[in-house]
Amino acid sequence: MEREESENENLVNHLELMLENAGLPEESWAKEQCIYRVRRHKFRQQNEAASIPRIVSIGPFHRGHKRLETMQELKLGYLKSFLEGSGLALECCISKLKEWETNIRRCYAENIQLSSDEFVMMILIDAGFIIEHFIRYYDLETWAKRDPLFLKPWLAEDVLHDLILIENQIPFFVLKRIFKLASAEDDTGSLPSFLHITFKYFSRFNKQDLPPDGVKLQHFTDLLRTFCLPPSERLPKREINRVNYLRTTSELMEAGLVFESSPNKCLLELEFQKGVLRMPCFEVSDITEVLMGNIAAFEQAHYPTETYIVDYLKFLGFMINTEKDVDALVGKGIIAILFGDSNEVATMVSLLSSNHNQQYINSDYLHVYDHLNKFYENPLHKYKANLIRDYFSTPRKTTISIAVVVLLLLIFVQSICSVLSVL
Repeated sequence: MEREESENENLVNHLELMLENAGLPEESWAKEQCIYRVRRHKFRQQNEAASIPRIVSIGPFHRGHKRLETMQELKLGYLKSFLEGSGLALECCISKLKEWETNIRRCYAENIQLSSDEFVMMILIDAGFIIEHFIRYYDLETWAKRDPLFLKPWLAEDVLHDLILIENQIPFFVLKRIFKLASAEDDTGSLPSFLHITFKYFSRFNKQDLPPDGVKLQHFTDLLRTFCLPPSERLPKREINRVNYLRTTSELMEAGLVFESSPNKCLLELEFQKGVLRMPCFEVSDITEVLMGNIAAFEQAHYPTETYIVDYLKFLGFMINTEKDVDALVGKGIIAILFGDSNEVATMVSLLSSNHNQQYINSDYLHVYDHLNKFYENPLHKYKANLIRDYFSTPRKTTISIAVVVLLLLIFVQSICSVLSVL
């Protein structure tokens, strides 16, 4: 009995010590977090390539993976070129990064198990690589025929792919500050701000031609989300609500709904009016799943009450169930397939729209959902949809239905003729 009490006392003392050292993260620290691992294991199972870098590791989450080590020498070469080209001293960079280290670490949503020297060295090499790569892209005419990445366009595309990933980021303020230090040493003034240079690098995603002035971002994934959003003054309110269903594109078309492509460059802005749904064109390329998947993952982790991209993906997921739905939207100019086929697009949309939990929803979308469901449930529209589904949904059914109608008409005419002959 005494032995049992002694063991319990040891356990109590051990837990008390643990509880003394325990505590929730400081509120300010939690607010600074902006770089996350993709939370859901299912996301990785669906498409591992959508969340893992192909050739280059940026930041701590994928550091040390053997598959990515071959780029380390190139990253060092870019850092050397950046320092030599700007005249920025290595000692200055290290000193500044040591000053910023605590704030940089706080940007990662987990404790980074690296010593101070290891962490600073990693950040400097990655930052130097990104800045030099972006500078060369900005002056592509000069570098196109001698840069090792631009000489192999597929390699440059892989780097772009990896810089989109939410797990593969360093804070933007680090890049901006180091670039500013270099600009102070370089008195030629030949380059704009690093934000302008970044906008040019990702310009293919900036469909709305947003200007860089006034844009604030945490990192590249955050910038790509900003490119998708409408201007702040047009951001809809959000409501605590949940949508459980919406009819597919094919079903809505059968009920008489008209789909039209909208000239609006903001992908998220949908418009329903008098039986017509207008949607901006959604271009599907080889990078779309990676782009939208990582933006959605970041949005859920960092903007849980402002999941505008997730709202759009869930709406698209309701609208598209099979390749037939994709083909219908392609025919209306609402989807443009630049890579893959209709079946692959349907699968991609299903993956992107699933597995998201959200309490808040775009209030404008709630109105669209409500109008579309009411349109379909209208008895006249519903009867039309049932008629088309039961008798005209396939070429075979259509042929049989027409044959039956013609036969009935012939029987009716014959009956009239018989009655008239008797009279």
